[in-house]
Amino acid sequence: MHILLDLFFTFAYLALISVGNSKAVITEMERLVVNVHGWMSHQAFVDAYALGLLVPGPNMLNVVLIGNHVAGLLGAVTAVLGMFGPTSLALAGVAWFIKQPNPPGWIKKFHAALGPVSIGLMLATAWNLGKDTVFDKDIFSIVICFLALLLSVRSLLNTGWVVVLALLVGAIKGLFYN
Repeated sequence: MHILLDLFFTFAYLALISVGNSKAVITEMERLVVNVHGWMSHQAFVDAYALGLLVPGPNMLNVVLIGNHVAGLLGAVTAVLGMFGPTSLALAGVAWFIKQPNPPGWIKKFHAALGPVSIGLMLATAWNLGKDTVFDKDIFSIVICFLALLLSVRSLLNTGWVVVLALLVGAIKGLFYN
């Protein structure tokens, strides 16, 4: 029971600090899951995150995988409730404020401030997850990483296709150069 409470409160905390975007807390999630609680290794976390992104649905399905890894099906349900429950209640409260005839002015100011914070947190996430995987390898991996970034940021290609192309290029490299 103690592990389920730890799962719930860990993910509730992460949900409440996810400023503007839940992907912004991946670095903190990795710190808590890997370093603080020791529930899984860094590589297992990166794998869960990647699988959560590839599966259709909400962008935080890695929470299900982490909860399942820690405490089975009950852990998966507990982690999801922690990640989505408190923020859903907070969002319902904000929606109630907005529907009022004269919503408070701080809501628009707070919303405008979330953009830069969210972008900074997502860049920290990309760095934290990729530093061990990409930058300890060869120049080929670094070039693929930056090409994928360029294609995604410039919206030249759908992110899903960028992932597929990077997978194909990596597979071809693995076949011929390993």
